[in-house]
Amino acid sequence: MNKKLLAVSGGPDSMFLLNKYKNEDIVVAHVNYNKRDDSWVDEQIVRDFCLKHNINLEVLNIEKNHNYKGNFQEEARNIRYQFFYKIYNKYQCSELLVAHHLDDFLETCLMQEEKRVESLYFGISERIFNFNMNIFRPLLFSFRKADIIKFLNTENIKFAIDTSNEKPIYKRNEIRIKIKQMSDEEFRQKIKYFINKNTQNQLILENINREFNIWKSSNFDCAIFKNFKYQNQLIFKLIHIKFKNIELSKNKINSIKQFICSTKHTSSFLLKNYIYLKKQKNYII
Repeated sequence: MNKKLLAVSGGPDSMFLLNKYKNEDIVVAHVNYNKRDDSWVDEQIVRDFCLKHNINLEVLNIEKNHNYKGNFQEEARNIRYQFFYKIYNKYQCSELLVAHHLDDFLETCLMQEEKRVESLYFGISERIFNFNMNIFRPLLFSFRKADIIKFLNTENIKFAIDTSNEKPIYKRNEIRIKIKQMSDEEFRQKIKYFINKNTQNQLILENINREFNIWKSSNFDCAIFKNFKYQNQLIFKLIHIKFKNIELSKNKINSIKQFICSTKHTSSFLLKNYIYLKKQKNYII
């Protein structure tokens, strides 16, 4: 069971990834959201490459008038990964490969920093288990966007450009444009800074896990919580174990800390859209 599933949008990053793995045992998954009038071009580029190299391709086409509830990017991601999971199982794949690279790593770091997100890890992980799949990002620490574009142009490999990525309509796009304007030295220093932060966080992670296990064995007793050194990190870990898609700013973590340490032994804390953290008889439940 060594077949790899490649997520390929038709953009430069994923076409670079596809070219890199074209001679291995792979299957390709492509999602066409039909949000742009020219999105068929992206799909055709992927189809042509897979046909030329005799690669199995699975395509999901979303209706143009699909009703996205809430945040488009968040829902689009969920649709995409549900489809990937279906194909992953169909072909009994060992891992899903996605084309994130160094620019994406820094982009995520800067997003976290700007949102003042309390995190034990900055950026994107090279290997994770998510959506019930082993996910691997082989380009993450090896390639920059500019290097990818240069290679594709030199080798005459077709790729699509999503022009909406160049427009500052989302915060992520603003940061993407900012990274593009950085000098090589500034880029290197930023990467070094966040990798060092991750290394430092790794050193204290063992102590955080030890405190968390003590708290967990007490059934999350609020009285015991008051004695811990890494309270912010324990809250971060607790919330991400109990709930999905909850963003935690420093202010929110401080509010949760006040909630846990308050003299009210039975109460609720609103995390997001009817999702509550609950305290009963001074225990988090």
